[in-house]
Amino acid sequence: MGQQLIVTSDGGDEWARTLAAAVDEKIKAIRASSQTVDSTNLAILAALNFAEELERLRREHAELLNHLHSLNRRLSEVIDD
Repeated sequence: MGQQLIVTSDGGDEWARTLAAAVDEKIKAIRASSQTVDSTNLAILAALNFAEELERLRREHAELLNHLHSLNRRLSEVIDD
């Protein structure tokens, strides 16, 4: 969005740059596909996009864990028999 910020991250400088690039890419994609030019609205839309993706990934992760636990139980039953 043409702004420079000083940020710190527990993951280090390279990780912070990677995250900043992802945010910048998301904002550019939203800007290209919408008529929104207000930087605040673009930032909010980007945040909502990331939140939606995070929630989807959390659900997928939970489903995979449940499936893994189910497979583990079935394997234990087969081994015990």
